[in-house]
Amino acid sequence: MSVQTDNSPRSENVLSPIVGKLCAAMAAAGAVCFLFTLITGFEWRNLFGFSVGTANACGGMLYLAKTVERAVECSPKRAKRLMLSCYGIRLAVLTALCAVGAFTGVLSIVGIIVPQLFPRILLGFDRLLGIDHFTKG
Repeated sequence: MSVQTDNSPRSENVLSPIVGKLCAAMAAAGAVCFLFTLITGFEWRNLFGFSVGTANACGGMLYLAKTVERAVECSPKRAKRLMLSCYGIRLAVLTALCAVGAFTGVLSIVGIIVPQLFPRILLGFDRLLGIDHFTKG
């Protein structure tokens, strides 16, 4: 009787390359949005807002990807708790950033909120144009 040892990682890291490509595209979209705001005049709060918003969106996507990779190996009840806690944490961070922007005036709230829409926009354009850039190996 032989025992087979499996030295492979627990799960295939499928989402990390996709999220990496998505974060690069989100950073470019954040830069384009900031450049668009320059039409109305330069403001530091727009630069800080889009920078923080894009970083939060990328961090949230990475956190979501890691949580999904963990959740697929859990029982359904635990997986549901993991996903709900992930959503709650991401929403709490976004709310805290918006509160800092509202109370201090250092961050543009629009600059924080708009990058949260980038993943859906980028994946929608990718699907609409049939490019399939983010899922290619």
